[in-house]
Amino acid sequence: MIKKKYILIIGLTLFSFSINAQKAMKLKPTKHVNVTIPEPSDICYDSKTDTFFIVSDAGGLFETDKNCKVIRKQPQDGADFEAVSSDGTFVYAVDETNRTIYKYDIKTLKLIKTYVIPYNGARNKGYESFDFDKALNKYVLITESNPAILFELDTEFKVTNQTDISAIAKDISSARFYDGFLWLLSDEDMMLLKLNPTTFEVLKKWSLPVINPEGLAFDKDGNILISCDDMQRVYYFNNPEKK
Repeated sequence: MIKKKYILIIGLTLFSFSINAQKAMKLKPTKHVNVTIPEPSDICYDSKTDTFFIVSDAGGLFETDKNCKVIRKQPQDGADFEAVSSDGTFVYAVDETNRTIYKYDIKTLKLIKTYVIPYNGARNKGYESFDFDKALNKYVLITESNPAILFELDTEFKVTNQTDISAIAKDISSARFYDGFLWLLSDEDMMLLKLNPTTFEVLKKWSLPVINPEGLAFDKDGNILISCDDMQRVYYFNNPEKK
């Protein structure tokens, strides 16, 4: 009987830890800036250039300084850019409507190549998030919702695996690999989530007091930047994991 009680206590303790891990903590911005970029749908940081790249629903790629002031821009006619990622050599912008990844030279912002990744979902429910996992040498490409599908791509942009992550949040608006974890942003839930990069288990989550959070970036110090589409703003947050 004692053994059964002991097992029950252990089980309840583990369950409690699991529940607490899923409770959303609150993040408060330290500041925000208004940007001149129309409908800033995603943002990423490049450590080699020490600048940010932002893409627009209106079809443009922009490079900015740390205060999100535009340094350079590259328009792309007819594009609906929803995600961006950079690696110091190239910048990648993802067109949701046309299911296309645009590859730009980071020095010139000249378009180098395009990759079409077919997907049969609705035109406005296509790819919303994109980033590269250096540790696992793979890309992730995620559809927005209904369902939210995480596609794993090799370095030739061939799909190697796919996982339905719809249960994680109402939608996924951005993805970023940072500090060994996969971080996701949900627009509809106004939520930031930290995931195991291989199992995609949610480890922690934080609620965000901002409207329409669309893009996610980490700066050189690990601070968090969130771009807001409709508000045409970028919010700055201290990283809750950094002491």
